[in-house]
Amino acid sequence: MPTWRLLDSPPMTAAENMALDETLVELKGQGKTPNTIHFLQFSPRAVLVGFHQSIAEEVRLQYCLDSGIEINRRITGGGAIFFDESQLGWEVICDKAFFGIPIPNSRLFKLLCEPVVIALRLLGIESSFRPRNDIEVNGRKISGTGGTESEDAFLFQGTMLTDFDVDTMLRCLRIPVEKLKAKEIDSIKERVTCLKWELGDVPELEEIKHAIRAGFERHLGIRLEPGGLTRDEERVFKEKVRWFQSEQWIDMVRTPRQCHEVVQAAYKNDEGLVRFTFVVDLQRKRVKDVYITGDFLSFPTRALYDMEACLRGARMEREELHQIIRGFFEEGRIQIPGMSCDDFLKPVDQAFQKISISKYGIPLEYCNLISVTNDSFEGVLKRRPSVLLLPYCSKDLSCNLRYKKGCKACGECSIGAAWTLGKMKKMKVICIVSFEDLIKELERMKARGVSAFIGCCCQPFFTKHVDDFEKAGIPGILLDIDNTTCYELDQAKEAYAGKFANQTHVNLDLLNMVLSAEVA
Repeated sequence: MPTWRLLDSPPMTAAENMALDETLVELKGQGKTPNTIHFLQFSPRAVLVGFHQSIAEEVRLQYCLDSGIEINRRITGGGAIFFDESQLGWEVICDKAFFGIPIPNSRLFKLLCEPVVIALRLLGIESSFRPRNDIEVNGRKISGTGGTESEDAFLFQGTMLTDFDVDTMLRCLRIPVEKLKAKEIDSIKERVTCLKWELGDVPELEEIKHAIRAGFERHLGIRLEPGGLTRDEERVFKEKVRWFQSEQWIDMVRTPRQCHEVVQAAYKNDEGLVRFTFVVDLQRKRVKDVYITGDFLSFPTRALYDMEACLRGARMEREELHQIIRGFFEEGRIQIPGMSCDDFLKPVDQAFQKISISKYGIPLEYCNLISVTNDSFEGVLKRRPSVLLLPYCSKDLSCNLRYKKGCKACGECSIGAAWTLGKMKKMKVICIVSFEDLIKELERMKARGVSAFIGCCCQPFFTKHVDDFEKAGIPGILLDIDNTTCYELDQAKEAYAGKFANQTHVNLDLLNMVLSAEVA
């Protein structure tokens, strides 16, 4: 039976934990240290963004600074998380050869999650692996995981949610908590759970560690012996801490937010989201800079940055960018579990669509708020869109037609003004009251021979349902709406059912620009 090291670190700062992670996987990759199961904790509390994420997009910086919550970046991919002193992290650092799986995939993720499923069972909780890399209890996430690699070694890590401070988590991450109500905070609990919620109390930390240790020993067929850092690990760890404390590391993914030459597009499949942010020189048709971000995992870790480097300075031409990206996937230079090359090409194509819109006199910052389906922007306009779709969530909360398809155009909300604009253009105006209603209306439009439509919805909705719009087969232009949306409030389920209880606003300036755009 193979013997592995059980490394139980004391609570450390975010920078120290990140430095130790890189030390462990780097030296293991060089064959200098033993296979290891590692327990880690954080003190003080910390927000950790994924390797490919932008802090500006994911974290409420001022709140964290005011609250003494550290901000750092993981060496693994995935989404942003809040890690307080009560949470327990667990990690597997081992030779790739041990599992016989050289490229990370869903089979490896399941194999490495099963020991924690066993541990939870020992604690009295039935759980299961949820692709792509989570552990759930009755559909609710109790442990999120991620991984990276270095030469011949994997590092696979997860968190054990012991107790869950919902309020602090919401305020740390970019979720608009100022408009959250008690029932909206409760909706967060529909997505996650923790030991306390499942058991009524939090077991002693040593009991949790003992269960996880037993789970790994049983499932992997190993024996764990407690041990400390080797001399090499201590030396390298001390050398790395300063780098992981630096601004260059913590804020190394910087997405420009206020630049008129920025175009951004995203695509989401069932496994994750990828977002491209291009800084472009439109006159010279060059990519000045590019940022690829999202909640996915990439192997090797640096592959995404290598791809960005190849894209920088390239001609802003669809085929050239496609060729660069396709080359990374076809040559095996990047592996992203659950996502394919096509998932990366789709947002690139969307970015080109947005750029093409600017020739109609619409500023690029507004073009970023426009999405197109089943044709180009120009193609949709040439079809003379005859239908305007508006979202019920932009109606006044007190309106007796809030959850109905009609509108009196009384002027009390942006829907009335948008309704009037549509009527002035002799369009059929329809208010959509649920996701099912949208699909039915698209089907009716297709049956009636509607050539094209213009609609208003939030970009996260379009990003998630871009394939549904394509399947409907009707060319359309979708315009982003303002204010806090159901996605930002984690209310998508309510919105789909026509029960979203917050008010958004149609972007009337943008709608007027598009309705006024003319094609030759």
